[in-house]
Amino acid sequence: RRGAMPRARDARARVRALFLACVVLATRGARASDAKADARGRALALERWARTPTRRWDAAAREEDATTAARVSESIRIVAEARGAGRGVATTRNVSAGELLAEVPLEKCLCAASARMDARLWRAIGASGASGDAILAAHVLREAFDAGSKSAYWPWLRLLPRDVDSTVGWNEDELSELSGSNVVVFTRAIKAQWRMEYDALDVPTLGEKFPDVFGGERAAHYTFDKFTWARFIIWSRAIDLSTESAEAPTIRVLVPLLDMANHAPGGKLRPEWDARSNVVKVYAASAFREHTELRFNYDTKPSQYFLLQYGFIPETNPAECVEATVRVSDHDSLRDAKEELLRLHGLDPKKRNFEWKPRSIDYDLLAATRVITMDEAEMSDATSLTLAVSGASVSAKNDARTKAVLLKSLASFLESYTTTLAEDNEYVARVDDESNDEPLPGKRKRFAVLLRMREKQILLASADALFKELPDEDQELVKSTCEEIFMNEFDACMTRANGTVFASYEKKTEEERVDESS
Repeated sequence: RRGAMPRARDARARVRALFLACVVLATRGARASDAKADARGRALALERWARTPTRRWDAAAREEDATTAARVSESIRIVAEARGAGRGVATTRNVSAGELLAEVPLEKCLCAASARMDARLWRAIGASGASGDAILAAHVLREAFDAGSKSAYWPWLRLLPRDVDSTVGWNEDELSELSGSNVVVFTRAIKAQWRMEYDALDVPTLGEKFPDVFGGERAAHYTFDKFTWARFIIWSRAIDLSTESAEAPTIRVLVPLLDMANHAPGGKLRPEWDARSNVVKVYAASAFREHTELRFNYDTKPSQYFLLQYGFIPETNPAECVEATVRVSDHDSLRDAKEELLRLHGLDPKKRNFEWKPRSIDYDLLAATRVITMDEAEMSDATSLTLAVSGASVSAKNDARTKAVLLKSLASFLESYTTTLAEDNEYVARVDDESNDEPLPGKRKRFAVLLRMREKQILLASADALFKELPDEDQELVKSTCEEIFMNEFDACMTRANGTVFASYEKKTEEERVDESS
């Protein structure tokens, strides 16, 4: 379940794949064929399991209707290996918009309710104060590793990926390839959050109090590494459904079959919770043609979040951007008034981020920066305030300050990467060179290079857009502005103002950068 993976040069990839195939064909061809057949067999087993009746949780009170099964359209199939994206879900016939494709009973899903049905687990942690996600993670681990093949969910669980492809699962060397990207900070924050959740479970104490669940050899099923895996499964595959209940307005559920659907910006599957039937219903929100994948739009967000949460980067992403923030200086005597103005107009940087976009200016970012750089006379003028919050020009001086601050933001982003865009382009060219014997990079390396290149391209495009939005000012005004707000880095401010730093960043190779530092 993922989006498309970046590809190395097709010709070279085909040559190497063909060479390896020829080497192993004689000795391992049967095994490869068996593996493919096994993958399809497991997919079919999941389809059968989903449709097989299971005992209702409330069966004791209604023995006349003791079992329930998922009602899944016969046209729905698990694709063992979707093109460039691992497993997926496809249809064998045309599907109409609004069609009900599946009804999956809660008894087939993993959620807080299924955790409560495990009496031993719930006795151990149900009242422990652990977070809902931590309890669900422990539930997933108990089914996947403790019960294993004896678990009622095994036909589904055995198809889940065992690697944590999210950046949360990357080691420090792998993560260093993303130095400079916001995703590194976010990754460390998520790791710290999950560590706190895990520590709050206090597995050693649980092992002493509840040895039948967490003790002895079972403790190996609840290590932090395995907990990280379970949290990744929940974070990347569970969905939050509205219940229309005041007590629990949403429920977080892992839904078999739906969790296999890959991402596409235009993917139109719509899951809904039916409390009366106790099922998750999956509708086609748009039409699908026969023999195509039923894809699901995971969300509208920049690619850094896809890599962080799901472990892939979409091939195309309409929401691509680099998130940025600005703030009023602690030393600004007008700080309180400016912060109140930002808050009133939905520009509060404490509650939202702004964006550097690939093809346009974020006028909210421009407006917020205009407010932040206003002087006392401008803050006292009603017309200037109206112009500023709309992102329009307030004055030549305010234009110059706004431009200087935003150019500083862009340059700071670019300087925080350990490579320039030119160096990344050189690396890609080496990898693409068929005469080069350098090993093909692994998946994580490719994703890291792709993300940082996209971000740098956006930042450089944003610099161009900013120069067009705020054209060259009088050079004396540029100089006085740099002296006013960037006195300690006057030369750097002037270099940013004339665009030199951005042009050199786009073209500067590693060899040139080393020569300069020497």
